[in-house]
Amino acid sequence: MGSVVEVNPLSRVEGHGTLRVYLEGRHVERVELCLTESPRLFEALLLGRSFAEVPDIICRICSLCSTVHKVTALLAVEEALKLPVSRTTRLTRELILHGGQLQSHALHLYCLLLPDLLEVKGVADLARQAPELLKAGLALKQVGNQIQEELGGRLIHPVNITLGGVGRRASRDTLYRLRDGIESVLPICTDTVQLFRQGFPFPPLSAPHYLAVQTGESAFSGRALTLESLPGIPVAGYREAISEWPVEHSHAKSARVRGLVPTVGALARLNLAPPAGGPVGELFKEVGGAVTGQDLRGNALAQALELYQSALAARDLVEELLEYDPADTGSPPVLTPAAGSGSAACEAPRGVLIHGYSFDASGLCRAADVITPTSLNQLALEENLLALAHGMEGAEPAVLVAALERLVRCFDPCISCAVHLVQL
Repeated sequence: MGSVVEVNPLSRVEGHGTLRVYLEGRHVERVELCLTESPRLFEALLLGRSFAEVPDIICRICSLCSTVHKVTALLAVEEALKLPVSRTTRLTRELILHGGQLQSHALHLYCLLLPDLLEVKGVADLARQAPELLKAGLALKQVGNQIQEELGGRLIHPVNITLGGVGRRASRDTLYRLRDGIESVLPICTDTVQLFRQGFPFPPLSAPHYLAVQTGESAFSGRALTLESLPGIPVAGYREAISEWPVEHSHAKSARVRGLVPTVGALARLNLAPPAGGPVGELFKEVGGAVTGQDLRGNALAQALELYQSALAARDLVEELLEYDPADTGSPPVLTPAAGSGSAACEAPRGVLIHGYSFDASGLCRAADVITPTSLNQLALEENLLALAHGMEGAEPAVLVAALERLVRCFDPCISCAVHLVQL
């Protein structure tokens, strides 16, 4: 007779979720990841709202990811209205996104995942048994927080980055403080790479189909997506390549890209655009074998490498901003309503994030679409959970469930971002 083992709630993940394992005896029939955070219906909330309100509303979809949602929405609205932005604005956005990546990866690696690596129950046990490691991780997170707070005007739901500009350019004193903070955690970044290079003892998992934004001048945004070695997918036509649909057991949609199950995030980024040259490139030569061509077991190490990459890039951006033209204040232009459609893709810490909007001649939103990294990863995560369960066939249910929980945490889902679907 069949049975169901349920983990409710999933612990040490962002948001609320449940894991169900369907068994026939000791044989695993299927695994369901149920993202049960209440849907907030954000796409519907935007309909009829002014283009100027859209970025500030949509970033409320998630506190942890609010900065990258705000920037992605700004880029999409600016595309629709053909708004130019200054160099100061671009550099400020780039720096604040690196701050978001630092705080997000540090939180995931040190507070959510490290207890699994050290085989302790949670952060409280970590504070007792490895306090110096936890302090190091929180110091990293604090630097990311500081960058976002100083440039965004506040830590969550930034107000200083606006359509076409910034409310106030960062002062030299602010930039010096940020530079000092970044330099203070560079040794922690390299230590983090060594800490997570050992990985997790999972059996081989499903082979991933990596998906990432084709970045260029920006380290985060671009006009096309890369899916393995296939031709690039223009962001303007993303709906022709990406299919999404609701599933009965989850509040998040599932997705395929050109018929394939995508994997997005740090692992995909470093496989599709491995670092070459410089300190990160040298470190990647040393440890990159555990990332290149790797399944999900390499995601933690990929995030650790990106911590170092973001810290160095953030320091360079601070130096650029210190040298910028004083006449380029980054002040936003006068905004005029206009009809238009625009879309943008950014690399959020957890992977590809897409926003698309259409506006009428009065500048009111007539269509809104958001595709989040966790929605793109949902099918891949369930495939990997099933592969792990089959690899552990015959294990005691408690042992199996503990391993499946660890795997979910390796994926670093952001459930709040994922459960925005709306059916009208």
